[in-house]
Amino acid sequence: MSRTTLIWLALAACGKDGGGEESKKPTDQPRKLAGVYPEKFACDSVTPETDLGRVLGGTVRAIDNPASVPRGVAKPCNYEVTIQQPPEYWTYDIDCRDNAKQTADALFVQYTRTSSELVQQYNVASDAAPEPGVKVDAGKRDPDAAPDAPQRAPEEASTVDVGAKALDHHGQGLIFIDDDAPCYVRVVGPDRERRLALAKLIATNLTFTNAPMTPRPVP
Repeated sequence: MSRTTLIWLALAACGKDGGGEESKKPTDQPRKLAGVYPEKFACDSVTPETDLGRVLGGTVRAIDNPASVPRGVAKPCNYEVTIQQPPEYWTYDIDCRDNAKQTADALFVQYTRTSSELVQQYNVASDAAPEPGVKVDAGKRDPDAAPDAPQRAPEEASTVDVGAKALDHHGQGLIFIDDDAPCYVRVVGPDRERRLALAKLIATNLTFTNAPMTPRPVP
């Protein structure tokens, strides 16, 4: 066998071995992403109006919110709920920024403190308010007198069972840290039981996949 033939046979063998290694390389598959850019977030992806009607009662109508929001946060979800006149107004907002957990923890402390302060202020105002049935001439009222007590009493903050951690506060709001999305949620509405029901609906439907945050690889 000639020297040239031997060289060609050796090259062919090398080509087969090298080609085999090349063909065994795995194909790079793009990783799935989770999250929805906050500016593209749709409220009904978490709270469809049919579910809102069931939870809040009455007729629910979404209200546009033209107000600006911080960068990286979706616009609040605002609703008018008609059970009787005048209608009620409900809203919630979701924050999934990188510092969401730290922000929420600070708000828990703040809301607990300010709820207690408002209750104390209400009690002082109630003690200083005119006795029921005593007519007060508004035109001759002592300008140094204490203001009349508010019509609706504020409430102390209290923990509630939703998400990973939750607090109902001021008699009008609820904040919770979600248990599967890296977010905290604030709910505002006039009824304690329905605030909790709405928060539970949000906690059930809010996931790592549909959370309003910069999309990131699914872990």
